[in-house]
Amino acid sequence: MLDRPRNHEPIPWKHAVVSTPLFTAATVYTGGLALGLAEDFGGTLPTGWMALGSITGVVAASASRWLRSKGTPDTPTHPFKRWYHTGFTATWTTATYAWLNWTAHGSPWTMASGASIVAATAAFIPAYAVDRYLRQDVIAAQWAEEAANDRIDQSEWEELFHAVSARGVQVGEQYDTPGGYALPLTLTQTPFEQILPLLRMLEVRKGGLRPGALQLRRNTDGMANEATLYVSTRNVLAETIPLPEDAHPLTIGESLTLGDLESGEPLEILFRQNSIFIVGKKGSGKSVLLHVIVAAITRCIDAVIWFIDMAEGNTAKRWLRPWAEGWKDHHGRLIDRPILDWVATSPEEAMRLLGASEAVADGRARRANGKVIPSKTQPALIVITDENPQLMAKYPAAVQTKTDGIKKGRKAAVDYIDAAQRGTGPNTGGGEIASQYDTVISGKFSKKGEGQFVFPDHYHQVDVSSLPGRGSIYILDEPRQGVDGVGPERGKVHFANDDNEYPDGTPRRDIEELSVARWDIRPDLDEEAQEFAEPFGYSDRWSPDRTGWLADALGMATANSTPYVATAASAPTYQPPTRSAGGSMSKPTDLPSFDDYIEKAKNWSPPGSAPATHSAGGGDNGSADPTVEKAVGDAMAEFERWEQERIAREAATNSPQASVDMKKVDRRHPRRDEVTDWARQAGSEGITVADVRDRLLALYPDEQPPSDTAIQNWFASHERINKPGRGRYFWTSDEDDAGE
Repeated sequence: MLDRPRNHEPIPWKHAVVSTPLFTAATVYTGGLALGLAEDFGGTLPTGWMALGSITGVVAASASRWLRSKGTPDTPTHPFKRWYHTGFTATWTTATYAWLNWTAHGSPWTMASGASIVAATAAFIPAYAVDRYLRQDVIAAQWAEEAANDRIDQSEWEELFHAVSARGVQVGEQYDTPGGYALPLTLTQTPFEQILPLLRMLEVRKGGLRPGALQLRRNTDGMANEATLYVSTRNVLAETIPLPEDAHPLTIGESLTLGDLESGEPLEILFRQNSIFIVGKKGSGKSVLLHVIVAAITRCIDAVIWFIDMAEGNTAKRWLRPWAEGWKDHHGRLIDRPILDWVATSPEEAMRLLGASEAVADGRARRANGKVIPSKTQPALIVITDENPQLMAKYPAAVQTKTDGIKKGRKAAVDYIDAAQRGTGPNTGGGEIASQYDTVISGKFSKKGEGQFVFPDHYHQVDVSSLPGRGSIYILDEPRQGVDGVGPERGKVHFANDDNEYPDGTPRRDIEELSVARWDIRPDLDEEAQEFAEPFGYSDRWSPDRTGWLADALGMATANSTPYVATAASAPTYQPPTRSAGGSMSKPTDLPSFDDYIEKAKNWSPPGSAPATHSAGGGDNGSADPTVEKAVGDAMAEFERWEQERIAREAATNSPQASVDMKKVDRRHPRRDEVTDWARQAGSEGITVADVRDRLLALYPDEQPPSDTAIQNWFASHERINKPGRGRYFWTSDEDDAGE
């Protein structure tokens, strides 16, 4: 927090006895060097005109000083003072112009020229001290005038407080902040809590301020009657704040910066012992915020990320692409491991991951003597879930597992970050898990009433519908919601461009560039935590049958083919994407599999045990904890029961005669065949991904539509659908094949 008041002087160096002559001498010498450089490069200096201009300058400066030092009719300046001021000005200006003309004929680079200006400066310092002493009454008048102007502004604020019924508020001298300025307050009658609701009225009476421009905060290191009013004159929420390019290592034990608060101060969050809930309607900037969070945590040398991406991996795949496609980084090193330690995109895999995170939290908590302090050898585990309702609203087992994990994780350096589109109970998992969140971040909503679900204790302070643009948020953490807290604050998160394409259709690789710059910073999960997670299939988490979604999302070879295997010699070296003359974008052309990493992972075994042997399901080995194994079985059985009931209900609704074989559940998206049939029906006009999305939203408004990437992959994998141009897909009939 910036607590330093501004300097009393109008110009900080203006009246300093020593610094003013030194500043003047440095400026003169710089001018002489410029003249010398001009002559060295062949410039011809008009020395005659320089001499004439110098004489004119001396006369003008002396005359100006004579006129300015005459005083006022009521208090005329003493003749001696007036002659001294004029003589001093004439002397130092004459010396300055003489030195410039001398060096113009000779050179400013010689020892003599430098020594002469040093000697002159030393001689003029005491002369300037006398000049300043004789002008002390003038200097005092300048200070008094500035103080009077400041006092006028302070008095205005005091009157404003009084006008809104805040009695006894004394306003101190304002000082600058990154977002505007701040006013120290001393409260003599009205307490802090009664002033908070009056801020909106103050904004109206002050005029010229945006809604939310005033923030009142207690001075945490001051007295109970001290506070600070922050006045925002910078429209932070309307700005685009680029994500900083630096990627030097950080630590999860310190606050990480995600953007700027409306006051202009950094928007910082401590991710240790902090469970975070992010909410906002589609398009409010949740995905960008998740990218910014991942970009920050992956710079930490003592943190590992597990990611549940229920949006079909659309967020996670961008971070995994450099590893999956076998890129080399800027130093020519093969990116031989994923930057995210575990990614789940299906309910089954999500249940595995959540169960493993709870097991790590429980195991660490049981073995730790006190709280676990994250380190490179025992890193913090951050579990991020995108589209949290996909699990929480449908699978009760996930709710309980995550609730237990959050409770146990506080002590064990296991923390959770969840993102959803609404703040209601079904989206969070109910009141019990919602009460476990330490920090709540809300993006924009269409209706103000959504604020009561997100910030039930502060809904009168927020207007989530007023947030401008993507990336604008309200944030409420423990310091802001405590007894001395100010409630939710507004801010703007950094912008990380997550667009897949440029306007002309060529691909973007902004997120991939972030991954390339950070991939080797994060540590591996410690062996003890790996042992706790192993019964849930940790070592097989990157096996082909569990990462088919990634190959499909990136358009790579599937597990049923024989894909190219990357080696250090053959992997493409990463280069920032550039456009060619034809509009295409350079990218790695070799598409390796995940085999190298999988083999390395499979060779791992818990400390002190024989090498593990894994079944097709992954995760079964001789050293499995029977208790944990039973918990996994119970959770998966609960999930399968709910899934089968859901499929049965859908089948009964769509076709009363349909029968569902529960042992052979089709994991394909229920609308996939219908969507591909639309391409056949479109005929010669073709169909676009946007057409499909709009039709799905119209026909099935209560369903979560598939992502654009999923629709593209459905069309690309269908043998009868092709895309001859940009954006529109067509059905190829048997007659078309025969004609060809």
